This record gives sequence, structure tokens and C-alpha cells, in this order.
Amino acid sequence: MVSASAPQVSSPAASEQKAADFNSELHARPSIYFTGPAIVEHVAFMPLDGAIKEFHDSLKADGRISVRVERHTEFVTVTRVRKLASEPEGWPETDLCEDDFARLAGLSSPLLVCHVSILVLGNPPDQLGTVLKTLDFGDTATSSIGGGAAQVCSDFRVREDNSSRIVLFNKDLNAHRLGRMVRRIFEIETYRSMALLGLPEARRLAPLLGGYDAELVRLTNRNLSTPAHQHKQLLEEITVLSSHIISATAETRNRFGATAAYAKIVEERIALLRETHVPGFQRFGTFVERRFKPAVRTCEATALRLEHLSRAAMHLLDLLQTRIQVEIEFQNAAQIQAMADRAATQVKIQRAVEGFSMIAISYYLLSLLKFIYETADHAGFHFDPMIMLVAVPVVVGSVVITILRVKHALKTES
Repeated sequence: MVSASAPQVSSPAASEQKAADFNSELHARPSIYFTGPAIVEHVAFMPLDGAIKEFHDSLKADGRISVRVERHTEFVTVTRVRKLASEPEGWPETDLCEDDFARLAGLSSPLLVCHVSILVLGNPPDQLGTVLKTLDFGDTATSSIGGGAAQVCSDFRVREDNSSRIVLFNKDLNAHRLGRMVRRIFEIETYRSMALLGLPEARRLAPLLGGYDAELVRLTNRNLSTPAHQHKQLLEEITVLSSHIISATAETRNRFGATAAYAKIVEERIALLRETHVPGFQRFGTFVERRFKPAVRTCEATALRLEHLSRAAMHLLDLLQTRIQVEIEFQNAAQIQAMADRAATQVKIQRAVEGFSMIAISYYLLSLLKFIYETADHAGFHFDPMIMLVAVPVVVGSVVITILRVKHALKTES
């Protein structure tokens, strides 16, 4: 018979499957390798029901067009590479809309997270500003990346089609390095957008948290001035406030946790770009961090504020419950003392009753002896009157001894 606590040994087939899964994870989501010139479009969607049913990535190639669909924990991405015959004079027009990308991802009416297009061109031009104006770029952030092997440029504007545009000038990147570099830039944009999903929640909670703070201060002051016998209403109000805070924390914990995780990935991907400064332009990573980190810190501060409010409310609740418990213990002690006083009074009464009982029983027995004596005397049997005098102490002593023995027997049994 096998014990219920005995360890279960996995079958060799299951162990091999797990090892294969772990090994596959190391090679998951490889980049799409290509050479320029090309236009690379990247769209990230979030299912409205919040469920990603399949985690299998797919890659399709059709001549000069390659499409990769990747399913992550919270979102699905579609990356489409379209090679160009030559470097265009302006920004190439896309032949797909957001609904087309959603169909490629296998989703219907999802939430758009980000839509980024990267135009991959050749060597960086000498007159970079002129080329960027031709491509309809405004105030642009530019960095030399990959140890000087390429330049990345973006104005971070969202166009009418909800897309943002990036230009990548390839100086010395082969197909593999170019694909990885494009992937890093897309990941920066995707994870940055996913991290910022927590910002609306932080803004929504801001006025609520202000109200919770004020309510907590008011209840704390009431706790100092409310008499102990009026604590029920105060306890109910503190419980309601604590419930609101716990509910807000539960609703936003996952979102704020995801924001912190995605922000960490963005920082790592920016570091992997190995940026250097391009004269006359702000660095790409610096621009992202300068406008991205305040939003992340807002989410972190909101999560921390919720945690502190929850602890303060629970602490106030504990203080009030301690106060109530002390009051209950004081009342219990008073009741116990009253019961002890009543018991002492009952003992005194019992002792008095016992004394009266001895007298009553003795009087009854002596009356009975007197009746017998008088009856015998009328019947002609004459006894010495001294017998009655001797019977009095004997009867009283016998009654006292009998009652004392009964009390001793009762104490022994208890």
C-alpha cells in the first residue's frame, strides 16, 4: 500500500516533454531576418476578454513579404516585413489597415495597444534633418545604435491612422543583426505602451485616494473622542473604508504589477541598443525614458499609497478592536467580581440557615421526646425528670455532628 505522502515520480515521457518545453523556451520568438530597404509594420493587440487561448507563434513568408504572429501572456503582436525595390522618396503607403492585422492575429475587434512602422534605409545621410523633413518628421530624437552600426530616428507622433513612425538607417548591420535591432525597437514601443495601461487606473484612483485619506483622518480623530460604549457605529465605518481600499487594491494590483514588469523590460531593451549621441539631436532612449518614467512612477506611487492606506486602515481597526476588547474584559471582570460577591453572600446566608436548621431540628426532636415522655406518664409509666435534662445536650450534639458529617461527605464528593 502506497502512503499518501509518498513522492510521485514522473514518467520518462513526461520528463522528456518538460525538457523539450524548457529548451523550446530558450529559442522562442526569433527575429525576422531581412535586408533593406524595407518597411516593417508592428501592431500589438490586447483581447477584450483578456484571454490568450493559443501560445503558438507563426511565421509566413510570401515572396518579399514576411508576417510573424506572436502570442504573449496579455497581448498578441503581428510583425510584417515588406521589402522595397528601392529607397522611397517619401513614406511608403501601407496596404493593410488595423482590422487586417487583427485578422492575421486571429482576433475580432481587439484593443489596439500600439502600431509602429519602421522604414529601413541605407547609410545615414549627411543632411539628416533634410531627409527627416522629407519623411514628414517633426522634432526628432536620434541615436547611433549598435556601436555605430545604425541610426534610429523618431518624432514619436501618432498619425491619423494611429501609427507612429521610426526610420532606421543601416550602416553596418547584416540581416541577423538588423532583424534583432528592429525587434528591440519594437519591444521598446510595445512594452512601453503596455506599461502605460496602468496610468489611466492611477489617474482614476487619484481623487478616490484623496477621499480615503481624509476619511481615515476623520475616523482616527473620532476614535480618540468616541466613548467606548458608542464604538459600534465607528467600527462599521472603519470596516467600510477598509473594504473600499482592499477592493481598489485588488482591482489594480495586477495592472500595476504588470506596469513595473514592462517598465523593467523597456529599460533593458534601451540598454541593449548601446546608444551614442548624434550631434544636434536628443537621444532616442533619453526621450523615451524622460516621458515614460514619470508615468511609471505615478503608477508605483499609487500602488504604494494604496498599500499604506490599507495598512493604516487595518491598524486603526486593530486599535479600535483592542479598545473594545479591553472594555469587554473590564466588563467581564466587573461581572466576575459581582458574582463572587453574590457567592460570598450566599455562603453567609447558607451558614445562617444551617444554624437555624440545627436549632429547628433539635427543637423538633426535643418536642418529640417531650411528647413521648408525657404520653408514657399518662399511661402510668413514670420516668425521672432528669432524663429530659440529659436528653437536651445529647439531642443537640447529635444533630450538630450529623449535619457536619453530611457537609463533609458533600465536599468529598464534589
